[in-house]
Amino acid sequence: MEKIKKKKIIENDYDENNFGIIKIRINSEKNRYHPKDSNQSLLNYTFDEAVRYDKRNIIRIFYIYLLSKQIFFRTFFQKSPLELFPIKLTLIIFMLSCHLALNALFYFNDNISKKYHYASNIFLFTFNNNLTIIIYSTLISYFILTLLSKLGNSSNAIRNIFIKEEEKIKKRKNYETKESTRKNIFNEIENILKYFKVKIFLLVLIETILVLFFWYFVTAFCHVYSSTQTSWILDSFLAIFSRFVIEIIFGFLFAKLYRIAVASNCSTLYKILICIYDFS
Repeated sequence: MEKIKKKKIIENDYDENNFGIIKIRINSEKNRYHPKDSNQSLLNYTFDEAVRYDKRNIIRIFYIYLLSKQIFFRTFFQKSPLELFPIKLTLIIFMLSCHLALNALFYFNDNISKKYHYASNIFLFTFNNNLTIIIYSTLISYFILTLLSKLGNSSNAIRNIFIKEEEKIKKRKNYETKESTRKNIFNEIENILKYFKVKIFLLVLIETILVLFFWYFVTAFCHVYSSTQTSWILDSFLAIFSRFVIEIIFGFLFAKLYRIAVASNCSTLYKILICIYDFS
């Protein structure tokens, strides 16, 4: 009895946290295909299924969006066997290092001169003169981190394999997944995972080289411009904070538009939103 209860708890937790990979089953009257709800992914529904089945509110959509796009949420709250926690953790370290280095890199000579001669209040100086630095570092770090995240993630490639089989299940009610098909799927996934190992190696190599460069540059910057360290740290903190605020605002906007697309049966808006969501 205890084993049965544990099995049910695991299955219920999996269904609730369904991360968008299709579970291939042999169809029968008792086990008919039905899209599962998810607290982890927006890719568990097609557009037609979302219009019919998706009753998730804005808060849940907002949370799911943050799991995909916000690096701290993605690292500590997303439950996906396809994304390794150590890799996500290294991306956080890289993101923090990137902001520190970029804020030092964009700390132009005229800003340093103004700080030395005119700035009496460090906070006022930061908001009046260094907003451009904060904007530049936020945009560039976001772009670099997005590219590196793709190297550390092969979930889309694996998901696409299962989607092909899912389409067959939807079109043919009596469709059965043959043993040969299962073996082919297994071989395809094995090939993806082999390629994924190469991607992980490249990711670690690129991160290591860039972080070493960041460390060297920041050390030199702090040595040459020792009096600007407080302003530089404040700029870096504001860049990280502004990144978080932008993600929160955009997440709420995304969730609202998603509900509008589903409620109004607008497939164009839905496809645009899913493309934005899936690009990570």
